[in-house]
Amino acid sequence: MKLKSNNNFFLYVYYFIFVFIILIYGFHKPSIDWDIIGYVASAKHFEIKDKTELHKFVYKNLKYFVDEEKYKILTNGGNQYRIDMAGNPVLFYQQLPFYEIRVLYNLSILLLSKIGFNIFASTYYISIFCSILAIFLLFFAIKDKVHIFFLYIFPFYLILYGLTLVAKFSSPDAMIFLCISLFIYLFSKEKINAILFITPLFVLVRTDTIIFNFTAIIIIFFLYKDLRLKSIISLITSTIIYIFINNYFNNYGWATIFSFSLIKRVSNPADVNLTISISDYITVLGKGIINALKDYIFVSYVCFQSTTIILLYFFAKKFENNKEIWIYTIVSISNILIRFILFPVTWERLFIGFYVMSTIATFLLLSQIIKKYSHI
Repeated sequence: MKLKSNNNFFLYVYYFIFVFIILIYGFHKPSIDWDIIGYVASAKHFEIKDKTELHKFVYKNLKYFVDEEKYKILTNGGNQYRIDMAGNPVLFYQQLPFYEIRVLYNLSILLLSKIGFNIFASTYYISIFCSILAIFLLFFAIKDKVHIFFLYIFPFYLILYGLTLVAKFSSPDAMIFLCISLFIYLFSKEKINAILFITPLFVLVRTDTIIFNFTAIIIIFFLYKDLRLKSIISLITSTIIYIFINNYFNNYGWATIFSFSLIKRVSNPADVNLTISISDYITVLGKGIINALKDYIFVSYVCFQSTTIILLYFFAKKFENNKEIWIYTIVSISNILIRFILFPVTWERLFIGFYVMSTIATFLLLSQIIKKYSHI
């Protein structure tokens, strides 16, 4: 018993040190790119409705927040898009629908600014906080279920899969990572009612989370017969929130976002009808597949996922006895596959939650095998 207490003590210290490192790194190495402007504008748009006044507020405060060299890069840098954004409030206003649909993230930025934090710094303060909270949720989700060796190496996998990136980034990616971590924690504790209640709110963080909601809730629908009505209600609620956000903020739709993100940025997306031809899609898909094969993080995920599937076949065929492992594996594969088909990129900041989910499934399975054959 004493040995176990000592192990727990060192484990807690180990994770607190890891969290402290992430905290310091996030504060001192924030990633400042143009998206920080879009999110600050979207947050402040809740208060400032006039296009010119909003534009003036954002760029005036940006000048105070970054140094002169960084300001020139964000407002010019030889990039016509950035020049247009800095000089034309009307064109700048047309970019907001890309960012405003991340409602909870934008409201969090505004809230932090209201209690005294710099509104630009708030964009990555949120990412740091969400990343740290996600670490603790994941730790408590697996602490008593996996072999202690995996608990010690788990932080290295978090770093491999992009935790240090999302923790310093001005985007809702860390908040989405927190949402998925919360799902893992609640599922590990068999709190399915809580999952069904809270998952519709994930869509308020980023609308494409509707993919995760559909896959997770549909699985719960078939797995828990007594919760089928609640599953349907949760799914309907997620869909209503998704439709409302897209309509309220005049979201441009898949084709425009696809073209804007993966083909060419235009300064006036509201004035042009962006369409994607089959040729355009195949070209982007081909590039995405080639880049995925060169992406060591994605390849690592594939190796982990393949290992889990093989081991599941030999050691854990019975679904009922290995629900957690099977669910994490199915949800991870389905989400990454669907997302890659829709947007053929393997940016780890978008996939980190599913990479981690897959890793946890593998750790759980390996821990079972170790316990079975070594009587640990």
